[in-house]
Amino acid sequence: MGSIGGVISSLSSFAAKLLPGRGSSSSSTSDEGPGIEEEINKLMRMLERLKATLYDAEERETRGKSVNLWLKELKEIVYTAEDILSEYRYEVLRAEVEAGNASSENSRKRKKLELPEGVADRIKKTIDMFNEIANHRDTLQLREDDGPRLCNDEMHATPTSSLGVESNIFGRGNDKEKLINLLRSDNNSNGDVISVVSIVGMGGLGKTTVAQLVYNDLRIRHKFDLFGWVCVSDDFSVGRLTKEVVESIRGGSCDVNNLSVLQENLRKEIKGKSFFLVLDDVWNEKRSVWELFQTPFLSAKLVKILVTTRNEPVARIMQTFTSFKLQHLYEEQCWQLFCQYAFGGANCNEEWKLEIGKQIMKKCGRLPLAVKSIASLLRHEESEESWREILESELWELEATKEIFPPLQISYSRLPTYLKPCLLYCSMFPKDYIYYMNEMTPLWYAQGYIESREKKTINEIGMEYAKQLFERSFFEGKLPTKDWDWFRLHDMIHDLAQSNSGNECYSIEYGKPLISPKQIRHLYVKDSDELIKPFPSSPFNTLRTTIMANSVENVTNISDILEARSLRAIVFKPPCYEFRFLNTIGNLKHLRYISIEYITFEKLPESICSLYNLQTLTLSNCPKLIELPKCIGNLVSLQFLSISECLVSKLPESICHLRNLKALTVKTWDDAELTELPEHIGNLVRLEELHLKTCSIAILRASLCQLKSLKTLDLKLYWKHPREIESLRNFQTLTVTEASSLLPKLNKLAGIQILNLEFTLTMRNNYNDQIGCLNDIVDIKGALFITGLHNIKISLADTKHYSLMNKHNLEYLSLSWHDEDELDYPVSSSRFILFIGNDTCYGDDKEMNFVRESPNSP
Repeated sequence: MGSIGGVISSLSSFAAKLLPGRGSSSSSTSDEGPGIEEEINKLMRMLERLKATLYDAEERETRGKSVNLWLKELKEIVYTAEDILSEYRYEVLRAEVEAGNASSENSRKRKKLELPEGVADRIKKTIDMFNEIANHRDTLQLREDDGPRLCNDEMHATPTSSLGVESNIFGRGNDKEKLINLLRSDNNSNGDVISVVSIVGMGGLGKTTVAQLVYNDLRIRHKFDLFGWVCVSDDFSVGRLTKEVVESIRGGSCDVNNLSVLQENLRKEIKGKSFFLVLDDVWNEKRSVWELFQTPFLSAKLVKILVTTRNEPVARIMQTFTSFKLQHLYEEQCWQLFCQYAFGGANCNEEWKLEIGKQIMKKCGRLPLAVKSIASLLRHEESEESWREILESELWELEATKEIFPPLQISYSRLPTYLKPCLLYCSMFPKDYIYYMNEMTPLWYAQGYIESREKKTINEIGMEYAKQLFERSFFEGKLPTKDWDWFRLHDMIHDLAQSNSGNECYSIEYGKPLISPKQIRHLYVKDSDELIKPFPSSPFNTLRTTIMANSVENVTNISDILEARSLRAIVFKPPCYEFRFLNTIGNLKHLRYISIEYITFEKLPESICSLYNLQTLTLSNCPKLIELPKCIGNLVSLQFLSISECLVSKLPESICHLRNLKALTVKTWDDAELTELPEHIGNLVRLEELHLKTCSIAILRASLCQLKSLKTLDLKLYWKHPREIESLRNFQTLTVTEASSLLPKLNKLAGIQILNLEFTLTMRNNYNDQIGCLNDIVDIKGALFITGLHNIKISLADTKHYSLMNKHNLEYLSLSWHDEDELDYPVSSSRFILFIGNDTCYGDDKEMNFVRESPNSP
């Protein structure tokens, strides 16, 4: 079944923000009668009781089938109650908007609250169902000793160490060397162009990790001309895999779907060249499919394929030249790995931890992923009692066929409750998916998994959650930092999350049939062909998330999906040329998140302005969009608004009514004519981020200085600014392009942590006087980036005169003279990095001594 924790987290945030002016007698003016407020409060109290019951169940390790069924019924009631309360909140906000004063807490006094017919009956029915099911608790004999309590949501402070860095790999050096020697050898007696080496081993042994070590080794990089990496998983679709191989080689997307054309493209790409390909996690046992897939490889001079698989028959089907069986780690290596993650690599002087730790480590079956997972869990447990509970847990007795699940399930069961739904939600996406934080955080927030805090932004809280999951080894990727914005799930973690979600989170992929839609609450669609098939009427009513990653133009069931009454989030990633579905989107009262990546119409429908619960609206790549709805100010819950690659020439004045807006991004095409901001932009008193890119605004409004909450300002192509801009004392990040008139003001913006100065236009005049103002900025504590210095006639020698190297509180300085707009610069442990032409120079923090090296150097 799905996570109880997801419901708990959702309830916690829901109760906090449900009713504007909750408890006020003013809402008793409802047409439903004076009792509706009382019924709503009853429902809220019931949810609090549910929260306590579900939390108690989540904390217990042992639950029988009857108890799980009972809890599942309670969850259904929670979902129903949430929808009712969300609808009530929607009507409260609608009444405020229609009263003409959305910011007034007393607006409901001027207009009666008209609830849809039957709401009172639905509330009564839901409460009656709860009371009936709650009475079964005694029958099921749920007592205080039904199982040990598993976790405390309070986390111990974690030291900032190298924990989680992927270079901490133990016992695989010899395996790596053997595989590299096999791949570099030319011992192919048959003279075949294609040679396959398979890494075979059970799940969690580290097959993918070893393959990554080999793939990135310089000896391999120097031997081959082209490289590709494809995660295969259980879907060996020749068309999909061929397309992904082409994309991996090119480093970009491929719009072709026809197999013949794809194979011809691949044949041309590798013709006469040496090619190294990794096929990760292969399950296919059909020889004919494999033979079809490898046909284009015959045009190459040499093809070496490294395969990872759990099954020896797969290796035989692929006509493997050499099968390399990856062995379990030695016990000593497991102990080294355990200590790295449980103790942070430091010496442990507590005898009981060493004694119990070795017993737990032995239960992990010498599997690296299991050791890493359980050790990461133990690092957050400080008492001997907790360590012994884990050692003696009944979950170790899960069936052996589940291989690595017992230790992972224990780690999952002891996660803080608020982290569980965030992890399970990730199982909606396909395996090997790259999760970006700017995508996941608002999705988590839309589902109620993130609770607002007074002193932290939603993005900061989302990053905090991801970091905690990273530290507990559920997320993989780069160690979370200020710039860290993506993660992955190991296949076994993905399987674990899917198992615990109970099909509430589901992805439709190529060749994967759709289960009963009534079980699904969060749906990711990669293969839209499955949605062309007929389903019973209204089968998607329980959906809360829909993510379309493929074309929707021919999907006959798209209307059913968009009419799902409980939807909280909608994402459309493919092109939508005639997006007729937006015309009815205003009926989705619970909707909190909309993201559309490509639209070709000129104006958004006004119906979108009736989504009073909407928190995030993101429209990207809108080449024809020239106008926003005039009533966009009705979106009183909107916190994040982003519109990019558009032709918007004017922002409606009503945008200044968005009282909860925290981040506004507008990025226009170069030929757009957005020349001014709305007059009352200063009314957005909660605005924390303002990104205005490639616009034609010549003068910033004086009211901009009223944005006292503003922390991030990104200005592109501005020449004049308000005189009082230095009054914005909360600035932390400032990006300015071609704004030399602002430079003299920078020394008064004392709170800046990240300063980006971009000079993209070649100037005839010398800007030495203006950039000299940087002399006065002595308190900047974070990072200073200056690009395009060659455009303003500033040389490397000139930087000595502006004290750029002597700002003692600065952590990172980057000076660039090159013309390339986008490069992925490595973070250096050195203080200063300079980019001059194609060279990268690193310097220390005391002297201007630099070492040049190629940007491609390891």
